[in-house]
Amino acid sequence: MTKVTGITNFNGTFFQFLFQNQSIVMEQENLKKSNIDFLLDQQYPLWLVRHALGQDMGPEEFADLKEEEYLSENRGKNLSLHQKIGIVRDLFYHGLTVPFGDGNYSHAVGPIHAGIIEPGHFRFVVEGEVIRHLTIRLGFQKRNIRELILNQSMERVLSYAETISGDTSIGYALAFSKLYEDAYQVTLPKEIVLFRSILVELERIAVHIGDLGGISEDIGYYPLYGVCVTDRGAALGLMETWTGHRFGKSVIRPGSLFSNRKINAKQAKEAFLQLKKVYYDRIRPQILRALSISTVKERMQGCGFISEVDVETYGFVGMVARMAGVEKDLRLSQMEYPDWKPLPLKEEHHHYNGDVWARMYLRFAEIEQSLHWIETTLSKIDLEQIWNGNRTLKQEVNGLSRKKVKPGVYFSTVEAWRGPLLVALELDEDGLVKNSYIRDPSVLNWHALELAVRGEQVSDFPLNNKSFNLSYVGFDL
Repeated sequence: MTKVTGITNFNGTFFQFLFQNQSIVMEQENLKKSNIDFLLDQQYPLWLVRHALGQDMGPEEFADLKEEEYLSENRGKNLSLHQKIGIVRDLFYHGLTVPFGDGNYSHAVGPIHAGIIEPGHFRFVVEGEVIRHLTIRLGFQKRNIRELILNQSMERVLSYAETISGDTSIGYALAFSKLYEDAYQVTLPKEIVLFRSILVELERIAVHIGDLGGISEDIGYYPLYGVCVTDRGAALGLMETWTGHRFGKSVIRPGSLFSNRKINAKQAKEAFLQLKKVYYDRIRPQILRALSISTVKERMQGCGFISEVDVETYGFVGMVARMAGVEKDLRLSQMEYPDWKPLPLKEEHHHYNGDVWARMYLRFAEIEQSLHWIETTLSKIDLEQIWNGNRTLKQEVNGLSRKKVKPGVYFSTVEAWRGPLLVALELDEDGLVKNSYIRDPSVLNWHALELAVRGEQVSDFPLNNKSFNLSYVGFDL
């Protein structure tokens, strides 16, 4: 099924990005004449339209709207929710008034968060202890990334790319690098291409281990929490051993891979075996123990449900799609992932049915999936090529900034741990950025959290929020 997964306007020309056949393609959209045209078209997810094309229209006032209409997803009927005087509203918080009737009340959480974490604003309409509706507004971390990369060279842009969402530094560095390699027509050796994918999977493993601990903490199951928060360090330690940085910063660059020269290829392979040992000896037994405990199951199963229909209707991507049993995975079609095997989403639908349990189980399954693929791929590539380097390639890459490119719009995608990153840049002949579009998977998936908590207890919101673990800063560009 083809689904719109990105839209942007570069100098009056609309471009859209379509997810089809486990890949993303770009096409120019000539039939739409204004931002409102996208708002009225049901095939474009609301969060996507408001994030990409929305403007600051001041506080949102819905106090006179009937609550049942406010809960509706009918865009034509409730157009005032999303636009004002013919302009699409953005999703950044400027003040929000919502209706609530007898027996209901409304309360706000944030933007000041209780922990050391990114801030968001969550507005609940509650009946007793049950959430009728949740409205999420972001924008408190806005760092003007898109403005900062304007008219900047490739070298400067890559430094900003790694800060878009810090827990996805490898993913974003790779996405931008692939884009510039396309623009400059750089061809990479197989070893570098595959090892960069290995780094993406290692980033996924590290985050998933940490998230399993976070979910366990929220339900008060501390045996798994204690193991995950400490032994997540094994994955981060391997990243540091391979790259010199626990989060892989400054490692992936267009046409380049800067591995840690303090070790050799043999030590690099031995370091992976150490991570594998820690996982199978310490982490995996505790995960399996948690998944077998009836009280853990009861706390998570049936909580925060998202259906396959929701995924297709609202264009949810990545983990949120797969945990609901919908196979959306760019790795299935990318040359950078030879022999990639999908998870048995349909065969084991009882584990992938869209609730908190599914989001817990999916992380466990993806850790094992990534570990197996890394081990298989490491056995097929010559790590000496990574650690000894390719002098001819490096000379070619060092001269990129002096080359001219064909002016135009270039894009790339990476299936990062949350889902597909989508980056599009308009470059001039000197390779300087004239315009940009950056779509983190969280842009689409934040609405999934709004839907998941409807009808849930207020006390279940922290667990659901943690189980999605969406990016605030990836949205607040």
